[in-house]
Amino acid sequence: MKKVCVVLGIVVLAVLLTCPAFAAMGQFVGNWKNMDPNTKGITALEIAMAGPKALSVHAWGECQPKDCDWGKVPGYPYAPNVSANLAATANAVSAIFRTGFSETIVVLHTNGAQLRADVFTRFTDNSNRSNYFAVYMFARSQGAPALSAPVQVSPPNGAMFSNFPRTTKLDWNQVPGAASYTVEIDCLSCCEVGKWCTDVGKTYKVVPNLHTTDYTFDFVGAQPGRWRVWAVGANNQQGPKSPWRNFRYTK
Repeated sequence: MKKVCVVLGIVVLAVLLTCPAFAAMGQFVGNWKNMDPNTKGITALEIAMAGPKALSVHAWGECQPKDCDWGKVPGYPYAPNVSANLAATANAVSAIFRTGFSETIVVLHTNGAQLRADVFTRFTDNSNRSNYFAVYMFARSQGAPALSAPVQVSPPNGAMFSNFPRTTKLDWNQVPGAASYTVEIDCLSCCEVGKWCTDVGKTYKVVPNLHTTDYTFDFVGAQPGRWRVWAVGANNQQGPKSPWRNFRYTK
């Protein structure tokens, strides 16, 4: 229990050392390279989504003749308060790397373009070495994976609805590297009779900056509709759009 309290105390301290801006879980995702080519600490990080509220953190440390692989461990995101949406407002991530002689706690903050790592290393082998604290700055690596099109989950293509009000929930799977999502909703005969709005060069509804993998809205009328979604990266690059999925309200 004492060890757990010490770990939690260090993590909280690290979070308080900086005042990070809004981040969201997706902004941590990617390949990161230490901005100091002569660093003696962590040289590279690879961060990926591991679930709706979880990340994985893979680290490499300076070694000769090549960097040492520290392995992949769970990454735990933190929101600014207990009521905040974790996926949308995560502003810190912690990870713990253990060896036979040490324990290293890494606390990460990002503004999208750069990543700060506060690193606490504690030796567990009763050696005379001092525990130490270090700060490393990382930039996104050129090799960061490209965004993919989100896989739509529900409603199924061609779904028929008769409920009123016409409250509709859209769901899709998470995309690695996504900082947010944009949903586009189209409507038949809303812009021109018998045609989709996008077919006549118009837009019915586009909803950007979504930080969850779902969106709920009230549809306009008893008629066909369709929707698609795409991911947006930390540097505002857009990924490919999903196919259109059709649905229809009968009343």
